[in-house]
Amino acid sequence: MNQIWVDKKSITGFILGVCVLALAGATSAMTKQELQREALIEKVKSHDKLLETLQRISWFGDMRLRYEIVDRASDNSTANDADGHLDTDRARIRFRFGARAHVYEDLDFVFRLSTGGDTASTSGNTTLDGTFGNEAISLNLAYGSWELMNGLIVQGGKVKNPFMKSEVVWDNDVNPEGLSQIYQQKLGDTTLQFVAGQYIVEETDRKNNIDSDDVILLAWQAQLHQKTKAGKFKFAVAWYDYHHLTDQGSAITKQLGSGDGQRNSQVTGTDVNTTNMQTLDFMADWSSPIGSKHGNLFYEYAVNTSADAPAGNNTIAQDLDTAWQLGFKFGDKRVKKAGQWQIKTLYRVVQQDAVFYALTDSSFHQGGTNAKGIELGAKYAIRKGMQLGYTFFNTTNERGDVNGGKLDVPGQHQLDLQFSF
Repeated sequence: MNQIWVDKKSITGFILGVCVLALAGATSAMTKQELQREALIEKVKSHDKLLETLQRISWFGDMRLRYEIVDRASDNSTANDADGHLDTDRARIRFRFGARAHVYEDLDFVFRLSTGGDTASTSGNTTLDGTFGNEAISLNLAYGSWELMNGLIVQGGKVKNPFMKSEVVWDNDVNPEGLSQIYQQKLGDTTLQFVAGQYIVEETDRKNNIDSDDVILLAWQAQLHQKTKAGKFKFAVAWYDYHHLTDQGSAITKQLGSGDGQRNSQVTGTDVNTTNMQTLDFMADWSSPIGSKHGNLFYEYAVNTSADAPAGNNTIAQDLDTAWQLGFKFGDKRVKKAGQWQIKTLYRVVQQDAVFYALTDSSFHQGGTNAKGIELGAKYAIRKGMQLGYTFFNTTNERGDVNGGKLDVPGQHQLDLQFSF
């Protein structure tokens, strides 16, 4: 009897052991599934974070193909430009690619790369030549943008030009380097905007064994934008104050223009200005629908209040301190959708010491100052993201050149095909 009870006890123990092992195995299997599920959840969360990060980044870019023809007068002076009497034809390309990252609610970071290398601040073009050699890419924009308070934005780095501008003072490709502050206040149909900038133009300390201060630009601009029944009006007054341009060691790195005749007054052969630059710039702009299209009339007047170059060197004459332009646009307000178009015409005068020559329009009269003439332009949207453009210039020196010669460009043609996204 006892033996039977022992056998039953053993069998019961065995069965209980098997059950325990089975339950343990089931528990182990469930834990493994849970771990896999948790790992999958973490992976999904990681992908969500990546998607959230990508959603905070907006990409942008453009590519422009250009064929340019420059017809120069055959009797141009060659003293300041040895090839100033020769015509040129060339194909060029400009490619730019960048992104804006919305890092935090009040903080953005922007960068852009561009062709053009380090040749000039006024152009991203590169000429197609060199036996199919690779083209240089350089940093075109890199800045942080912090909304310090409602309506006030502070930017630092290689910043996008924050001023209301035309190419009398600023070429469209110029991106200053330093700090910008932008304050905007909207009151009904009135918008007020104040812009300030502190920029490094040239770093010259301890350069070439010459002790001199950095060339810096301190700039301010006040803007008024007003909507009325007669159209939208914009007014801007700016003060561009360059410091240490005339110091002995303050040579300008990126020269612009066809020889000395297109530059500010300088010490010949040194690239150092002999005139200060304190330019007061006034802009007025009116735009309004005209029938089914849009019209835009614009005017600008700039005067260098500190044009004090001594006679001689590269000075054409004293008191060449004024620049102005008057122009009109007509067509579609924006040229983005297929079939939209716009035309433009303007007349411009830029005396030798009116504006800083190294940053003004690089196309008008081959760049620089001491120029006057007309510009005609047209653009047409072939389809969304694809635009055809044509620009014509007929320009001459405003006052001859330092040697009494001339540089006339009776026909400069730019045919552009641009892609953008």
